[in-house]
Amino acid sequence: MPLRPCFRGLPVVLMSLLLLAVGCSGAAQPRPEPTPDRESATMAASLGDPRTVDPCSLIDPASLTEFGEARNAGTVSLDYCLFRMRMADGALAQLKVGELAREVPGQADPVVGEGPLRIAQEAPLPGHCTRRVLFGDGNSLLVSADQLDGSPGAALCGMAEAGARDVVAAIGRQQVAHRPYPANSLALSDPCRVLGTEVVRQVPGLEQAEPVASPAGHQCQWGAADAASPRVRLVHTAGAPPAVLHGSAVQERIAGRRTVTSVVGGDPSTPLCSAETGHIPFGEPGGGQVEVAMLVVAYPDGTGLDACEFARGLAERAWQELPRS
Repeated sequence: MPLRPCFRGLPVVLMSLLLLAVGCSGAAQPRPEPTPDRESATMAASLGDPRTVDPCSLIDPASLTEFGEARNAGTVSLDYCLFRMRMADGALAQLKVGELAREVPGQADPVVGEGPLRIAQEAPLPGHCTRRVLFGDGNSLLVSADQLDGSPGAALCGMAEAGARDVVAAIGRQQVAHRPYPANSLALSDPCRVLGTEVVRQVPGLEQAEPVASPAGHQCQWGAADAASPRVRLVHTAGAPPAVLHGSAVQERIAGRRTVTSVVGGDPSTPLCSAETGHIPFGEPGGGQVEVAMLVVAYPDGTGLDACEFARGLAERAWQELPRS
């Protein structure tokens, strides 16, 4: 059955959802004793099952006190933990810990540290600084500091460095915790299989696309990650239930599931669209958070309305393959 795009309504914000936080719960699981062999310090040997890692277990907020007061900022992702930092001078920053990434071949940032886990120091950008904890298998764990208001300046890289050292120490002490997800959790569902490649290839420009999964298995992308190329991304995340946040968003039912569809940013000329559906509850009971499947379509040869046509057609297929809630 061919992909049938449709044209009724629009969707809700996306990139902001990809850059938010994670709730923190879970019991520590025994970890194998770290070895001095750098090649053996793989992501799996260091963390266990990357799908279920509780990233908030990787850092102790007390280690950040030299920079100010740190507090957990809440959960909006399955992949990382977010802390808000109120600096002594009143400036506000955030520290994001735990997102897993594949190393780019030829990446040549300075590397510090000894032993099986080392830290790569990315060059800082205005209001942003990142450190990468390097595993021996081409994967890394990101610790990023961002300025929200005021001017923390050089403290951003100090915060990222302190966070990365905390991650290395937590792994060395075998203190990585894992969340006890139920069998029907999105965390355990492969988005590359939920949205099959044969369906994505019906989008013009993606006829030869291959799926690229994130190391934690919560995201899958088809197409190049640049503004000039069409691409499709399916993300399994967590946070507040999808909501209609602006005039270019609409609530509808797709494949029997409540879905919020939106031209990203609300401008119909922006060729970017998201479709989101809530799943089972996530986090502390009564907290109001849910797991969320978010489908994002970029279609630079058209408008946001065109991108939404494809987003709806793809969501029609993908939502049918999600675990039962």
